[in-house]
Amino acid sequence: MTDIEEDTGRLDAAARWYSELQREDVEVETWDEFLAWERDPQNAAAFRQIQANLAIIDRSLRAGTRTAGSGPQAKTPPGSALRKRAWLSGLAAVLSFAALGWWIVSKNTKPEPETFTTLVGEQQTVTLSDGSTITLNTDTSLEVMYSERERRIGLRQGQAFFDVARADVPFHVDAGGSRTTALGTQFDIYAQPGQVAVTLLEGSVVVSDSPERESGSVSPERSDAAEPRRQMLAPGDRLEIMQDGSQTLSRVEPATALQWRSGVLQFDNVTLAEAVAELNRYSETRISVPDHDLASERLSGSFPTGEPEEFVSGLALFLPVRPERSENLITLMPIDPD
Repeated sequence: MTDIEEDTGRLDAAARWYSELQREDVEVETWDEFLAWERDPQNAAAFRQIQANLAIIDRSLRAGTRTAGSGPQAKTPPGSALRKRAWLSGLAAVLSFAALGWWIVSKNTKPEPETFTTLVGEQQTVTLSDGSTITLNTDTSLEVMYSERERRIGLRQGQAFFDVARADVPFHVDAGGSRTTALGTQFDIYAQPGQVAVTLLEGSVVVSDSPERESGSVSPERSDAAEPRRQMLAPGDRLEIMQDGSQTLSRVEPATALQWRSGVLQFDNVTLAEAVAELNRYSETRISVPDHDLASERLSGSFPTGEPEEFVSGLALFLPVRPERSENLITLMPIDPD
């Protein structure tokens, strides 16, 4: 049975129950059957919808009667109660189809997600309708779609810091194959090919498998049938999730994790190849390290984003490197000790 067929049945049954309960000689067994049917929350919602619509019409009719006439109340003509029940039954049926039409329209009206994008070297902070803010790092793209049930973000690529306003509905961020869920907190997500890193700065979040494992976009239709793996993070936790599903949990200094917002990158015993890959995110001028041994050299320190020339100049002070420049490319070559 389809959703439409199911809802048609519920609304039609609600209309028939409403008509039946208007009888003056309703039996106790009928009430018992109705109460048993109404225990289903969806049935109860359908009945309230029919009841509310008919109540509005009934108030309008009574107001019209009072306006049209005055004086003593007229005697009810014979057979009027029967006609009233027939009228209510027919009207309830009509309203059930009207309510169904509204349900179909609302079911098929999908809100368009709002998209935010930054260019290479650009950062942007946006404020959402609930007061939450998102700071997008360089070369980042994400989608925002809010509903009555949830607040949803799809991080397609790049990095973003989320300062989530507390609300009664959850705040989800889907990135790669992961979903990060919070009610009100601060966290950072960095999505790169084959890997997603979630860093918690304040509060708590739960990281699980995303319903949209095949796409980083926000889809209004999803299935929550499968129970995902869940990992709760504490402030200072950084969870790295690889494409194959493997995870690594580590501890980081929260202030260091957010230095990118002030235009500074902090490296702690990383390889030159890793540092260069991170710096290349912030500039159209690229740095290349083709020599394997040189790329494996390790370094620590703070470096400004979007300043590749400054990084290369500083690097030459403690590593044997020689830069070769060609248009928007700087190639780092090892200096022969001879």
